[in-house]
Amino acid sequence: MKVTCLECQNEFDIEKGIGTGDTIECPFCGIELEYKGKDKSGKVKLEIIEEEK
Repeated sequence: MKVTCLECQNEFDIEKGIGTGDTIECPFCGIELEYKGKDKSGKVKLEIIEEEK
């Protein structure tokens, strides 16, 4: 399944068996994203995981 990174806007594939709350790392910029599921139209929802300081 293809997703677009919220940080660098590059498109990449994620595995099919991913579940809500799982962490994905962008292979282009390395930012960590949290998989939030799909909306009603079937579009994947992602959220940037903020780094703890």
